[in-house]
Amino acid sequence: MTGLAGELARSTRAAALLGLAGALGPFALVLVTVQFYALVVPTGSIPTAVGLAAGFILVAVAAVALTALRQRILLATSEQLVRRLTARAMAAATARAAVPAAAAEQALRDIEGVRRGVMGPLSAVALDIVLVPALLLLLTVFHWAFALFALAAAGLALLFGLAAERATREALVEVNDASARGAALVADAARAAEAVEAMGMLPALVGRWASMLARGAGGLRRAQGTVRLAQAATATLYAVAQGGAVAVGVLLAIGGSSSGYGLLAGLLLTARVMDPFSRIGGQIEDAAASRAAWRRLERLLATDESAPAAGTRAFPCPEGRLVVDHVTLVLPGAARPLLRDVNLVVAPGDVVALAGPPGCGKSTLLRVLLGFQGSNAGDVLLDGHATSQWDRTDLARHIGYLPQEPVLAEATVAEAIARLDDKPDMEMVIAAARLAGAMRMIAGLPHGFSTRVGGRNLLSMGQRQRIALARAIYGRPRLVLLDEPAAYLDAEGEAAVLAMIAALAAAGTAVIFTSHREGLVRAAGRVLTLHEGRLDEPAARRALLAGAQRARALPQPARRLAGPGAA
Repeated sequence: MTGLAGELARSTRAAALLGLAGALGPFALVLVTVQFYALVVPTGSIPTAVGLAAGFILVAVAAVALTALRQRILLATSEQLVRRLTARAMAAATARAAVPAAAAEQALRDIEGVRRGVMGPLSAVALDIVLVPALLLLLTVFHWAFALFALAAAGLALLFGLAAERATREALVEVNDASARGAALVADAARAAEAVEAMGMLPALVGRWASMLARGAGGLRRAQGTVRLAQAATATLYAVAQGGAVAVGVLLAIGGSSSGYGLLAGLLLTARVMDPFSRIGGQIEDAAASRAAWRRLERLLATDESAPAAGTRAFPCPEGRLVVDHVTLVLPGAARPLLRDVNLVVAPGDVVALAGPPGCGKSTLLRVLLGFQGSNAGDVLLDGHATSQWDRTDLARHIGYLPQEPVLAEATVAEAIARLDDKPDMEMVIAAARLAGAMRMIAGLPHGFSTRVGGRNLLSMGQRQRIALARAIYGRPRLVLLDEPAAYLDAEGEAAVLAMIAALAAAGTAVIFTSHREGLVRAAGRVLTLHEGRLDEPAARRALLAGAQRARALPQPARRLAGPGAA
């Protein structure tokens, strides 16, 4: 975060300097206008008038360009900050959190909060406040009295702004509360419509709803009145401040003090000094939220910055043999290890089921196998190479993964199966869909493989899981990890998963899956149970799964995977 904070500070300084130049633009325009009266009116010189007009246009264009450039700098800074924060925060959230989906969601909310702080009204107020010392210094050049008066006016503007924000917020809270109560009353009445009508409660409900509506309308009128009063008070304060600046200039002139263009400077720059303080009241909550979001992201990334960056590279994966060697994992704040001295060897073609009660660590173990979740001790090796040190893009070619929640990005079905490839290999897409038993479902969609996931084509959870299964086996990976692969499927879908597992195993692909379904568990060659962090294969379950029962549960697979063009 130190590097990001440095870049943000440099961009902020550049934007502040541009804002200072833009703030002096109106003052320069007034000076040029004064020169018209001082040089053109007495002499009637056309060349002088043309030169001053050109200068006026140049200053006006420069002021507009500087303001636009400042906005572009803030926009570019915001976009770069979001890109870099997202890449690092997502990796840290998914790798270190006990519930990666919740951690990633919180990280995205925090990034959005920081982005709003950089791009929203808050940044404009902050940058304008940064300019205040420079403007006060400029007023001091003309006379210290102008700077002192502008500072006093800014203090009054701050008090007015805070009072107006508090009064407006209280009125709006009352309006929102009345609206929420009215909506809840209507929702309750809709859910119990038959009882309401049968017992004659409708007139009473209508009366209560009308009363709540009246209170909300009264609160809204008060809120609008408060806003109008605050706006009128602020406008009056600005007018009084400008009049006061003129009065300061007149008193200085009467006293024999020469302030040059100080009267014009006081008239124009006093309002500029007041402006951010009059708006700061409405930004206090946003400032606190942005600061809290930045601190949470700092804590999330602090461990990654303090530890040396681990180098990753691509390794060969000729077989897909997985070895888990004495892996122990203790989550932060936990009293006991979630995984304790876990050992596992999975050869090509093995089918391993992970059983155990909810929360025992099955999904976390899959994430450790993927290299997403680091461990406190031990190693996870794929063909002799640690998955945590493997280049993620290259490792994805060798490992297929189905998370417990089948989340699909906005894309076509073909692109979703091809892992968001803009130009998917349709032969491989069709082969994966056929192997996952999703062909008939996809054929029934409005546009088949070209149907977009999301928008008007909302898919059921079962349809999403079938597509996610096809995505997991796309490209024929060496190792497939499935977290509850039939959680949203019916009996027909479960049978398709069984057939897919059998075909993968016959082709030499190792499969590790978690499931609470007896039919799927029986299909595994080995069933391992997580209990108090240890991975065991109970003798009773070995006997249960032995012999003919397992053979009947597992469909007879072909000896090799069907090619892309197979029917």
